[in-house]
Amino acid sequence: MKIRFATRNDIPACTEIGRRMAAVTRFAAYDFNAERLAQNLGAVIDSGHAKGTHCLFVAEDTAGQLIGLLIGCIERHFFSDLLVASIIHYDVLPEKRMGGAGLKLLAAFRQWAENRSAFELSVGINSGVEMEKMDRFLKRLGFRRTGGNYSLPLVAERSVR
Repeated sequence: MKIRFATRNDIPACTEIGRRMAAVTRFAAYDFNAERLAQNLGAVIDSGHAKGTHCLFVAEDTAGQLIGLLIGCIERHFFSDLLVASIIHYDVLPEKRMGGAGLKLLAAFRQWAENRSAFELSVGINSGVEMEKMDRFLKRLGFRRTGGNYSLPLVAERSVR
């Protein structure tokens, strides 16, 4: 398994992973716009992973197929000059989750954040699935729970899981 920065050639595979993940989470109620996702992924890639404020790591299996990804960013906290690294999206395909890709993606992001002198690494879980499993995983890595995620559907005909 290999963890690396994504390239523009990875955008179709990342978009398909995004489509699969959206379909099995609370985001299934959202309209999935593959073109918008591809444009946003391209913007992250083009911003320059090494020096930019955003990154996109991908995990590929021994056959070279993408099996997971992590999109992250770093910014000053709203009321402080301290830098906080936050995960925007983090997922490994369900059938590949026990192979270590999730741990390696998180380790790559942590190193990226540490290289930028981040004060904290923040992970939010808003998929609404496998919450207990992710909680155990993150706590084993030294994270502590510091809040929660809540949502309120504002359009009646689109219920959120």
